[in-house]
This record gives sequence, structure tokens and C-alpha cells, in this order.
Amino acid sequence: QLLDSRDGLVFESLSENTSIPSYTFVRDNDDEQVSISVTKKGGHVLSYLKNRAVNGEQLDITEATQKAAQFLQKNGFYSMQDSYYEKSGGIATINFAYVQDNVTCYSDLVKVRVALDDGDILGLETKGYLMNHSERELSTPALTIEEARAKISTSLDVKATKLALVPKDSMREVLCYEFTGAFNDRNFIIYV
Repeated sequence: QLLDSRDGLVFESLSENTSIPSYTFVRDNDDEQVSISVTKKGGHVLSYLKNRAVNGEQLDITEATQKAAQFLQKNGFYSMQDSYYEKSGGIATINFAYVQDNVTCYSDLVKVRVALDDGDILGLETKGYLMNHSERELSTPALTIEEARAKISTSLDVKATKLALVPKDSMREVLCYEFTGAFNDRNFIIYV
């Protein structure tokens, strides 16, 4: 739950000419501004944003990720795995993707913003998840992991490997091996 009935939200707008029609509600106080968009169909939270001053960084990225994961679980987003994050201005934006049968489905993306001063959830974006989430018929990979690994440079120091479903521009999803590693002190992710 992001807000309660005492939060004084007021209706701002109805967005209908978009891929997901939604109602937007706002609250503007001296110390913070809140905006939340709820889908017209189904009443799902499409986006949530709380702007407030963040006072320092008391949490590290591991703690922030745990707060975000607990928040998602509590709000019905199950089997989500953090994939990457960005930090700016005392806020961590952590990207989570749905995992089905040990395959990371990157189309089903949820972004969570966490304040690093106290772990407060400052943002949520669910469009990727709402547009794409479903239980998929996952095929068996045509290549073994060894065959896929042979297609990338032996100079890459591979740290982790997993299966991933990656969206293409054609709206198609492709089953890949994801290799995470380093070369010349630079991090890489390679999909085969």
C-alpha cells in the first residue's frame, strides 16, 4: 500500500490516448509532492512518484534492494528478480524482472525508487509488467550452455550465466543465454 485515505489526493486527469488509459491523482504539500496513476481497467497502479528531500544515504544498495523486493512481494508482484540499478541524489532506482522457471523475462519490468535515507518507497513504474506479463510457453534452448559460451570471447571473465527472455523491437521475445562478465576492467552483458 502506497497511500491511505487520509493522504488528501485529488483527481488531476484522465489519460485515454495512451497504451494504458489511466486516472492520475496528486497531492502537493510544502515538503513533498505525490502523483499516482491508476489504470482505468482493473485499477492497477501504473506509476507512483513521491518527490521529497532525501537526507543523506543510510542504506546501501543491498538494503535498498531488499526494501524494494519486500514492497513488491507485499503488493502482489511475485517471483521478481532485481536486475540492475541506478543511484542519483540519494535515491536508488532498482529494476526488477519476472522470473518463470529460472528464466528472467525482461519484458515484465517493474522499477522501484527507494530513498537511501530511510528506505521509503519514492516511486513505482509498472507499465512493462502490465503490458507484457503472462505465463509463457518456454521452449528448451537449442544450444547447450557450453555451445553458447563457445560463441563469445575467451577473454571475457564470465561471472554469471542465466537464461533470459529478451524483447526485440519486433515485439517478439527471444530466449537467450545471458553472460555477465568483465574484460579490461569493464563490465559486460552478452546475450547469445
